[in-house]
Amino acid sequence: MRGLLLSLLAFGLVGTASAQDLRPVKEAMTAADIEQVLAEAGLNPTMSKDAKTGDPVATGNADGVIFIVRAVECGGRPKACQQLVMFANFEMRRDITDRDFRIVNSFNDGNKNGRAYVLEGSDQIGVDYVIDLTGGVTGEHISARLGKWPNIISTFREQMMEAYAGS
Repeated sequence: MRGLLLSLLAFGLVGTASAQDLRPVKEAMTAADIEQVLAEAGLNPTMSKDAKTGDPVATGNADGVIFIVRAVECGGRPKACQQLVMFANFEMRRDITDRDFRIVNSFNDGNKNGRAYVLEGSDQIGVDYVIDLTGGVTGEHISARLGKWPNIISTFREQMMEAYAGS
């Protein structure tokens, strides 16, 4: 009886793993795939191509903030890309200060998703986020990662506004 129970348990565990393995996995995305997932996430994409490489580029909107998605690590026909680099830049309309650098560093120290940066030589700061498909991921994974992007932008903006409130 014990042997039968162990066999059933083992079969149940293998059956569960096999069911998960049947989910479609993406290792790269075409421009059409990128447009579809961004639209499904409510990010209002407009697609174009990089003038130099022909790689897909999307412009989107997250809560009123315009952002760019650059597809990189692309190859094949049609081009399919292994990484999506999302970024939003904000014009400060003034020179960048030490305080801006401290705020950016604080954001980076406190957030595991997204990375803030200063574009030296300009009056811009920004935040970016990478979705990597290397090795294959499910559509659910891509959707979940895209769902984090609007929050990354809003968290960064809130931290900037809080830091300058009352200044």
